[in-house]
Amino acid sequence: MNSRSITTDRLLEAVPDDPTPLAVSTASKTKLGVIHLRFTKADGVPDVECTRITVTLPVGDTDTDLTSNPGNIDYKHSSSGRNWSINPSGDRATYVCTPSGPGGKFVFTDTAHFTLILNAIPVGRLPGEASLALTASATTSTMTNQPDEEDWTVPITKAVDDFFFFRAFSCEQPQIPNNGTATLRWEGSEHETEYWLSYDGRDPQQVTGQSAQIAGITDTTTFVLDARTPNPDTKEFDQHHYLSTTVTVKEPTIVAKELTAKRINVPQTLTADSSNKTTTLHGRTTFEEDVTVMAQLIVNGTITNEAGTVQIEAGSGNITSSGIVQGGSLKAGTTYGIANNGAITGSGLNAGTGNITTDGIVQGGSLKAGTTYGIANNGAITGSSLNAGSGNITTSGTVSDNGEILRFGTMVVIRNQYHSDEGLNEDNATKAYVSLKKITNGNARWRWYLERPQ
Repeated sequence: MNSRSITTDRLLEAVPDDPTPLAVSTASKTKLGVIHLRFTKADGVPDVECTRITVTLPVGDTDTDLTSNPGNIDYKHSSSGRNWSINPSGDRATYVCTPSGPGGKFVFTDTAHFTLILNAIPVGRLPGEASLALTASATTSTMTNQPDEEDWTVPITKAVDDFFFFRAFSCEQPQIPNNGTATLRWEGSEHETEYWLSYDGRDPQQVTGQSAQIAGITDTTTFVLDARTPNPDTKEFDQHHYLSTTVTVKEPTIVAKELTAKRINVPQTLTADSSNKTTTLHGRTTFEEDVTVMAQLIVNGTITNEAGTVQIEAGSGNITSSGIVQGGSLKAGTTYGIANNGAITGSGLNAGTGNITTDGIVQGGSLKAGTTYGIANNGAITGSSLNAGSGNITTSGTVSDNGEILRFGTMVVIRNQYHSDEGLNEDNATKAYVSLKKITNGNARWRWYLERPQ
């Protein structure tokens, strides 16, 4: 410990066994020291009888104090003769050592010794020299007028541990919850050493001590710690020493530029929000619950429901198409109609209790109006067969046909005209319930015709 014992004109002398200086503690790490204080008789004196040795440590925070916290110091002893009893004070700053056995004396011969061992001393943070205060009750048989008590000091050197080391960088918990806090710890020199921490692409930030806490971690993160030491030539802290550690996150929030996976399971909500609001899914995509589309649903291919019915509920909105809506059966529902500026085609069209309206032509091989509603049209109704059922066929134009046009029981007025050489003579009209299929007469001078219904 670069120490010397002050034993001038003393019967006993005390020398620390280990000459290495005690390393001072730092702000983040307490350094523990050990002192082996060996007592022997001084050279050139006869055997010394000793009844008590007292050792007192300087306690405080100055450079001349050994420690500021002696309460946890361990102690023991070794001796070449009989055992000793060690009695520390309440704060363990003073240790009273007395020989055991008959007479309570220990004789220091040329080969005899007593060693007090103090372990786990929390060394103070300031370098310097701390003096241990020693008192011994000793005497010899050949000396007279020699005081029984001897007082002297032994200096103990404290120094900065300037040996560089950097190790044991780790996270206190290898896995933390989402948005949790990662506590990082490491061991390393503090003398002329700077520590810079970086993670997730952030610029390095200087940290002090030998621990750091990082809050708000949402994904698996690798932390990099850079221990910087000065350049011997420039004295700049440009010598880099790196260690890294990784912490995982339970149920993390993953942010990725590109993600490739054979299968992704999302038990709750999948939100795809990119800068251009575009999400592309290649291949087969299965949704086992409801899918909500807040804007447009654009399908370039086919929407197929393999389970059976596909139901599109427009709510209070509209279902519109700029192309063709087609299928074996297209049902508009009981409330809303189908409005389309293009064509509605299919083998069957059922409006339910609603209406089918068009500004164009309704055509087909068979057109049935149903039992309740007629067909109203300001245009033309054409077809090889027209069946109104129990409804009406109305028109502001002409209804013509070469076959049967009236049913039996229709009240009509018929007239006849006689064509003579002098001109066309008209007979009186008559009315009756008739079944008018075809009007013929052998006399070419007579012409029968329908005037009006009654």
